[in-house]
Amino acid sequence: MILFHKFKSMLASSMLVFAIFIVNVSNVWAIDIQEVVTPSGIKAWLVEDYTVPLISVSMEFTGGSTQDPAGLEGVTSIMGAMMDEGAGDLDTAALKAELEERGIELGFSADRDNVSGGMKLIATEKERAFELLKMVLTAPKFEAASLERIRAGYISGAKRNTNDPDSILGKRIRETLFKDHPYGREQRGTLNSLEKITRDDIVSRHQALFARDNVYIGVVGAISKEELMVELERTLSDLPQQATLVEIPDIVPVYGMREHITFESPQTTVSLAMPGLKRNAPDFFAAHIMNHILGGGTFSSWLYEEIREKRGLVYGIGTNLVTLEHTAYLGGGFATKPDQAKDALELTLSEIKRMATDGPTQEELDAAKKFVFGTYAISNLDTSSKISNVLVGLQSSKLGIDYINKRAEFIDAVSLDVVKAMARRLLSDPPMVITIGPGEV
Repeated sequence: MILFHKFKSMLASSMLVFAIFIVNVSNVWAIDIQEVVTPSGIKAWLVEDYTVPLISVSMEFTGGSTQDPAGLEGVTSIMGAMMDEGAGDLDTAALKAELEERGIELGFSADRDNVSGGMKLIATEKERAFELLKMVLTAPKFEAASLERIRAGYISGAKRNTNDPDSILGKRIRETLFKDHPYGREQRGTLNSLEKITRDDIVSRHQALFARDNVYIGVVGAISKEELMVELERTLSDLPQQATLVEIPDIVPVYGMREHITFESPQTTVSLAMPGLKRNAPDFFAAHIMNHILGGGTFSSWLYEEIREKRGLVYGIGTNLVTLEHTAYLGGGFATKPDQAKDALELTLSEIKRMATDGPTQEELDAAKKFVFGTYAISNLDTSSKISNVLVGLQSSKLGIDYINKRAEFIDAVSLDVVKAMARRLLSDPPMVITIGPGEV
């Protein structure tokens, strides 16, 4: 988890403005993204904005928990959590104190496919902020005391997970979908692996993952292209040129199986998984819009309307497209009273089958396209930090610097026949169904 620091009262008002920094939505499709390339070849995407004197920097280094060596699951996650635990000539306390004093938010965390993070800062602090970022990226201390403290937190979490129904269900889903693939491992480690991790293991992961050819950067705020070029060169040029990554194969998840885990609980939780589509697939929006109609629309989807609204069988229900570097799937689920789980599941499977055979109406497609188009700016482009994250995501997904401006065209091109064909393609075969709770479902 990225740890952000409290600000001094003298900076509070400025940072509040930063937190609610709103992009002009009416002009969002004309957002001006510049590519910045430093003399040593470091690339970044920049949106200049001087509305407020603030800068948001987002970074993503390819290679997350999938790079954990066998038996050391959790090492990359712990490394990410330790990135701001001292760096250069500053120990943990000194680094955190200076970040707080200067009103700089800085931190990193690991996911399955990457280590991501960055910083937010007042523009007048940019010289020192980038110096601190350089220290964190190139010379983290990984202090022994910090390792033991963070490890203890991970171990405590792992112990809790052994008796937590959602964690038990999630573990079984990963094992079923991905089997022996790295996606099937525990991202935050196991009780056994966490005990084995040493400081040398943390250092080794950092040296392998943090390199100039391995990073995507997005910057938004009060900094010019020329200034950013200088700061990035100064900040990143000391990193190794190339990362040392283990090749991770793509995987097609295993669907179709059905399993119940008996667990004494006041509710039953049901999870489903079906084929999905990667984010950079040419027909991704057909899948995205189909999913919105089926279960992605919080209060307007088929599943919500038929199972939650009309019959009141579930507390909440939905589906979403899960897109990872090496796979994709359409996941879904709900929680309900144990004596309602069977009926809710049968209705859910019936709605999925109806989508596969009949598909949506033209009216439903038009409404979904309007919603998907209109909410993008509100959900993804309403703050500078969200925009810088989007810039990174577009780069890592290979979607192109003009994607935001062309997104409306991609949505408009999705026809009813295309959506129906996508529904047949993804939903015709039986989904994976795993349930947990008392009794059978």
